[in-house]
Amino acid sequence: MTVPFQAIPNGWFCVATTRELKPGRVLEKRYFEREWVLWRTASGAPVMSDAYCPHLGAHLGGGKICGDHLRCPFHGFEYARDGACVATPDGRTPPRARLRSLPLLERQGVVLAYWHAEGEEPTWEPPALDEPDYTAYAFRRSTFRGHPQEICENSSDLVHFGPTHGYGNARTTSEPRVDGHVLRVDYAMDRSLDFLGMPRRRAALAFSAEVFGLGFSRVCARLPSIDVQADLLVMPTPIDAETVELNFAARVRRWKIPFLTPLLRPLFVRGYTSDLMADVPIWSRKRYVARPALTEGEQPITIYRKFAAQFYSQPPEPKPLAPVMRAS
Repeated sequence: MTVPFQAIPNGWFCVATTRELKPGRVLEKRYFEREWVLWRTASGAPVMSDAYCPHLGAHLGGGKICGDHLRCPFHGFEYARDGACVATPDGRTPPRARLRSLPLLERQGVVLAYWHAEGEEPTWEPPALDEPDYTAYAFRRSTFRGHPQEICENSSDLVHFGPTHGYGNARTTSEPRVDGHVLRVDYAMDRSLDFLGMPRRRAALAFSAEVFGLGFSRVCARLPSIDVQADLLVMPTPIDAETVELNFAARVRRWKIPFLTPLLRPLFVRGYTSDLMADVPIWSRKRYVARPALTEGEQPITIYRKFAAQFYSQPPEPKPLAPVMRAS
């Protein structure tokens, strides 16, 4: 894949799940072209900070959580959740001994970090996701060559739903709306219910997509014929400018017949996960076209790209392609 983006976008990105960020555990992660550690204080707050101690460079992944502090395994320097060094063996804390830490939010099992290239504080937040009539989210994760802007563009690329996923009659039911950091679009289509064990039946589906920055998209999928509604999260996090970790989460609204909800949830999770994973081999091998030859019905892509430009500290510029060397 030829990735055109020299910059990593600013915004909120999934960096862990609540389930994996257990008390007493220090996670080692690589995002935004840097190494990080994630941990949870004794009081339960999630923390994400630089992975290397500014004292003499020890990796804090081998550190120990002491109450609300993280202790370096090399010399015992302790760091608070804001990155400040608060304790040393001799009681003196060097002024420059400070870790960069990122703002974090926890949303229904998702741990989100706010990244900004210039270190600016967030001016907006993703939705709370605290609707009580839904099941818990089920999560899937995949890492591949790609970029968050390419993945979130799916929300506006209706034409691909037929050739790639087998949906029919895809169409927008409202014009895309941009409100600051959020893009919203509604669309409808039909598809086979093979993922529910009914391959000969097709049903109409309605979708409402909300794109919050380039790291967090929420899609409400409704199947009116059987009164089923699924809530899907698509969360691409850049490891570097050419590699992305894609976290996908799905849950369903509790059905009117209670005992059927546990049966419906895995079917819908499997169905929508399969749809998303069908895009991965395409994303990982495609080349970005800065000026695409769009059909008249693909104007939502143009709206999306103008929306996406606001999340870069500097406008992304295409990288020149290396010449193809041919044997003589």
